[in-house]
Amino acid sequence: MADTFRLDGVLPIDRSNLTLADKVEARVRQQIVQGERPTGSRLNEVEIAADLGVSRGPVREALQRLAHLGLVTLESHRGAFVRRLDLDEVHELFEVRIALECEAAELAAVRIGDDGLRELDRLQQATVSEVIQGQQPSVFDTLDVHDLIVRHAGNVRLAQAVAQVNGELRLARSRSGATGHRAQEAVGEHRDLIRSLTSRDGEGARTSMKSHLQASLQNTLQMLRAAEQAPSEGAHRA
Repeated sequence: MADTFRLDGVLPIDRSNLTLADKVEARVRQQIVQGERPTGSRLNEVEIAADLGVSRGPVREALQRLAHLGLVTLESHRGAFVRRLDLDEVHELFEVRIALECEAAELAAVRIGDDGLRELDRLQQATVSEVIQGQQPSVFDTLDVHDLIVRHAGNVRLAQAVAQVNGELRLARSRSGATGHRAQEAVGEHRDLIRSLTSRDGEGARTSMKSHLQASLQNTLQMLRAAEQAPSEGAHRA
């Protein structure tokens, strides 16, 4: 039977296929990375359960999972809170991300097939289109060239490590963002990276990825500093 809206307009969570804890985790994670639940804010089990139309058990399990992923902190006698990353933590996470994704880029240059290259090109074109239109501030969340490159690196453990680091970095991206100018720079950097992958230039792919992520790091730190200095003005999403 199809879901129906409650009187308050909130759609109760879908109860098919995945467990309720899986679905609560996915919904709350989405709210966190999109900035709907700001860093440092409290995650009230009763409130979340009521909003999603579930009991507190699945919510508690979901929050524990999110804590394991580094998105939530659990404090004794206080409850769960959206984790707040400081600038040093962001810098450290980016150092790990750069090391991992540079290796992924070099591996992908050797291992990606023609179908993968065509898929990468289509994704790049879609990203450029969204950036030009300027209508999708979260374009790099929904059209992620990096995810595709890591997948075609052909190393499951590497992909898992990248996912863990980027999951935590989304906390920073929810407070910072790619301005129009930076978004245009990013798609240009992606173009250089794809060119190296297409020519099977592993060293060039590594170099392009490193340059791109270092620029991303500097943009993220700049935006986070600005957000901290003017918290009342809000911040763009990544």
